[in-house]
Amino acid sequence: MEFPSRRLDQRMLRVWYASSLALIAGTVVVGAAATLAVRWFEGPLLIPLIITAALVVIELADMAISPRVEYATWRFDVTPTEVDLYHGVFVKKRVIVPLVRVQHVETKQGPFLKANGLAAVRISTAGESFEIPGLEADDANTLRDRVAELARLAKEDV
Repeated sequence: MEFPSRRLDQRMLRVWYASSLALIAGTVVVGAAATLAVRWFEGPLLIPLIITAALVVIELADMAISPRVEYATWRFDVTPTEVDLYHGVFVKKRVIVPLVRVQHVETKQGPFLKANGLAAVRISTAGESFEIPGLEADDANTLRDRVAELARLAKEDV
């Protein structure tokens, strides 16, 4: 079976980088607060500083690797009978969602997606939900409507 052919919008890289930077900023803020708390109670300052530095280094390494690998591997297709998803950084995951099982389809935009003109499509079945992140907003709405219509037609055929 061939891999799906459709890719995410390249602006999704910016979203992943911005999300990583926000995580790093949060880590620095929490680390600074922990350091101030330790200083207030006259504890050893080295412990929160080392922990914060280690976390920031790990997050920077993740930011350097994960977005590009994730973008390179993310693929999806929608056929008249199924949604085919393939993605992953360290663990590759392939999911085929039969349209007859689809119960709900929605688009969503968080602040980072919205700032880049992107949206995500979430496809829900009775058991779990699957998301296609980083589609141009109009394309995401079109895909949502297409999946909903194909799911409706698939259920009529059963």
